[in-house]
Amino acid sequence: MKDYDIKIKGKSEVTLTGTGDNTIIVPSEAKLDSTANKADIDIRDVSRVTLGIPKDAEKVEISLEDSSLVIRDLTFERLEIDGKGHIVIDIENTNGPVDINMVSGTADLKVHEGFPFGTSLKGKNNRIECDIPTDCTCRNVIELNGKDSVLNITRAR
Repeated sequence: MKDYDIKIKGKSEVTLTGTGDNTIIVPSEAKLDSTANKADIDIRDVSRVTLGIPKDAEKVEISLEDSSLVIRDLTFERLEIDGKGHIVIDIENTNGPVDINMVSGTADLKVHEGFPFGTSLKGKNNRIECDIPTDCTCRNVIELNGKDSVLNITRAR
């Protein structure tokens, strides 16, 4: 299984980690539907949740609102974050492009020392604020898409 569609309903502190043994870890409250190539994970009204998926994924899509998201130890072809309201994202030891899609929202992205990345701005009336040097030639492209949204990129402390 290489494609993961994760939906978080309600404000939550979410941790998404890569597992080294090709397993999926979900809380008992989650609804999990899977086929040979795709897993749909739905979680409602859980204030804190930890999820694990195999560390090498093709596509990961996660939807959340007014929540925080920590992503650790994952490699992906594409990570898509569909956010509403204000979201805080902390990425560590990841590899791959990240698309952040928002309408009239704000995302705060924390990147760790030694994480090379470039940025891409798409959509209408969006803005990326970043004081960290970027590398437009690397694979880790952080893209903001949508409308009337702001992405603040800072160094994790």
